[in-house]
Amino acid sequence: MLQNLTGDDLFSYLLLLGAGSSNRKYLLCEGDSDCAVLDPHLIEDTCETVPGYGKDSVVIAINLVDQQDLRNVGALVDRDWSKSRRAISALATQTDYYDIDATVFFTGNVCQRLVSAFCDRQKVREFLTAQQLASPVEAATRLALPLGVLRKLSFDNGWGLRVAGTPMKEVVSEKGNTVDADSLFDLCLKRSKKARIGPRDKGDIVASLEAEISSVTDASEYCCGHDLNAALTHLMQAHWGGRVSKDTVERSMRGAFSCSDLASTRLYGGIQSVLNSSAEVLFSCDATRRAHVEVPSARKAVETSITPKGGEAAMSPAQITTSPE
Repeated sequence: MLQNLTGDDLFSYLLLLGAGSSNRKYLLCEGDSDCAVLDPHLIEDTCETVPGYGKDSVVIAINLVDQQDLRNVGALVDRDWSKSRRAISALATQTDYYDIDATVFFTGNVCQRLVSAFCDRQKVREFLTAQQLASPVEAATRLALPLGVLRKLSFDNGWGLRVAGTPMKEVVSEKGNTVDADSLFDLCLKRSKKARIGPRDKGDIVASLEAEISSVTDASEYCCGHDLNAALTHLMQAHWGGRVSKDTVERSMRGAFSCSDLASTRLYGGIQSVLNSSAEVLFSCDATRRAHVEVPSARKAVETSITPKGGEAAMSPAQITTSPE
């Protein structure tokens, strides 16, 4: 049902949920993947994520929230190339990278943990050594970059190419180290229903693509999460001994995104800002730390209390036992 809501409909839905009339906070997100990443870290009774299924719908809804001065609603939008045609309210914050899945991918060692869980360690090491790469992140980013650059060029120039969902195995070289620009163009054009270019434009577009790639200084700025995970899945299946689907990789990446990973991102503070709430109020990890802030001192008090009067050393924690009930 929510997939079909316009921005005005989404605003009305927020009012039905309690926006403006309850103490609960509501965070608008562009899609289910954003909610899946954030939900495990949010205190459900305090803050609820609401998928808007599209940037324009979320932007319209949060602008209406701002106009009506409803201060218990904020929004998280992707920092991608598909800029909204509308100005975005200050009640919206952005993902650190292209989208939420790219933010997860590039944060901490989430990607490395996933590769370690699913792949043959020796195969991964041999591949990285042979390709002179430092990490699985670098290997996947190298393959996702041409897709990201082509997506941006298509958006900027109105080519109408469909880059999303490109099958990596059809464009990646046998060694897994490069993407063939000609094959990428041919496949994207073939999959595009409303392309404003044709086969005769291939030479110019491939040349533009290669020139743009050569000028990139930070590849992470161009790569969307779906492309990164598709590239990673291809490497895992074809070269690293991993038997795992792209869907499993994406879901596992989101599940591996820890409290400390989230706390290291800019969106962590951004969410607190747009919802005008502290981390302790919004995030379960912070609430847990606050609830147990006295644990270290309490433990020290217990150990001190069991120290014999003669001044001998207190028993170690391993020596402390409990009596059966």
